[in-house]
Amino acid sequence: MIKKIIGLVKNLLRAVVNFFPWYIKLYKGRAWYTKLALGIVSFFVSIFLYFGMVDINFLWLFGKTPGFIAIKTPPTYSASEIYSADSVLIGRFFKENRTPVTYNEVTPDFWKALISTEDERFYSHHGIDFMGLGGAIKDARGASTITQQLAKNMFRVRTQYSTGLLGKLPGLGILIMKSKEWIIAIKLELVYSKKEILTMYANTVDFGNNSYGIKTAARSYFNTTPARLTTNQAATLVGMLKATTYYSPILHPKNSRARRNTVLSNMVRQNQLSRTRYASLARQPIKLDIQVEENYDGRAQYFREYIGEYIKDWMKENGYDLYSSGLKIYTTIDTRMQAYAEAAARKQMQRIQREFDYHWRGQDPWRDENGNVIPGFIEGIAQRQPFYKKLVQKYPNQPDSVLFYLNKPHPVTLFDYDKGSIVKEMSSMDSIRYMVKFMHCSMVAIEPQTGAVRAWVGDVDFKTWKYDKVTAQRQPGSTFKLFVYSEAMNQD
Repeated sequence: MIKKIIGLVKNLLRAVVNFFPWYIKLYKGRAWYTKLALGIVSFFVSIFLYFGMVDINFLWLFGKTPGFIAIKTPPTYSASEIYSADSVLIGRFFKENRTPVTYNEVTPDFWKALISTEDERFYSHHGIDFMGLGGAIKDARGASTITQQLAKNMFRVRTQYSTGLLGKLPGLGILIMKSKEWIIAIKLELVYSKKEILTMYANTVDFGNNSYGIKTAARSYFNTTPARLTTNQAATLVGMLKATTYYSPILHPKNSRARRNTVLSNMVRQNQLSRTRYASLARQPIKLDIQVEENYDGRAQYFREYIGEYIKDWMKENGYDLYSSGLKIYTTIDTRMQAYAEAAARKQMQRIQREFDYHWRGQDPWRDENGNVIPGFIEGIAQRQPFYKKLVQKYPNQPDSVLFYLNKPHPVTLFDYDKGSIVKEMSSMDSIRYMVKFMHCSMVAIEPQTGAVRAWVGDVDFKTWKYDKVTAQRQPGSTFKLFVYSEAMNQD
């Protein structure tokens, strides 16, 4: 690889050397202003040729750059949504928690705060802010326009696209990646309007806490919609764009408030906010209403996981991805029946659990067919757990150390019928002894006329036991009597 790079560089240098004598002759005998004009023209022609070579990946030196077709059909990473028969959103599947919005679905204050802080000459440049670039060189700060940031966010130039052979040489990789961002930014400006660029940026930017895009961020931090964001809320979100962790209102509220006030000050400077209004807003605290959504949040979690597995082959055949293709999945589940089923299962299992605990009080229930306690039962479960395997890797040939940490007390989150979950100080072995004593269940309600599944309960608590007992391959036991009795009645 290095030899190939050196060979290509030699060929380029040879071409330059052959061209240089002709270029010197062109300069000889010319007036100074002619030489200056030739120098300026040569400089701009060289830049133009350089960016052209980067764009077309000349001799595979610079790596691939997205073309106009890719620019017109940009990649999207939208969450797929799953709906019930009664039109209720029961859950989402996502890698990046994102739901796109249109320009008019966002409060104007957000756009004002964004442009005032991130790109004050947004409406006057064409992707690259040369005035801002000069200031950045002088003040040693960044000068990426919103369009350049969109190019970086949407096309992952620094990770998805290579920098080619020259990019492997020290110092050239960053230059080539920055050049690509400029090229993509110019292409975006040629293809899209300013409003479309702003909208795409707001839908792709990361606001931290697995919140991608303005709609998810508004819900995650303030439990509201982009259209209902207040000026202070919009300024807080814009302020986070500089560094989502350092200016997080959750992790660093003081930093977030100071940054928010900076954004508000920028709006004043750009005549987007009055000084009186600024003085009032700057004194206000940041009031959060955290609603950070996880993949497992929502209703009918066991059923949703089954649906995801059920359509996996179909998605593969048709080129879709459950976590990024933005699918809308409509199911036969009825949320009202689902709620009744979950409540009934929990109520009945709590009663059965009390009876079980009373019967086995002070005894170990893991016994064989002769009623004898199964030796090594808890140890066998522990050895199948990830934490046990990690301990074995960390302390190879040291069983005493493994045993010590298995029996060392630490805070453990456990299931509890009354409180949902509790935290107790106990060892990993004791937590296994606690959890294996719980009874489990499953239930499916099917409409006989259509075969539609109206309710699906995979166990008592999805967060604690994600293994779905509906699809679990277990021996039927007495459940099979239903079919025997039904057939007996049919033959009677």
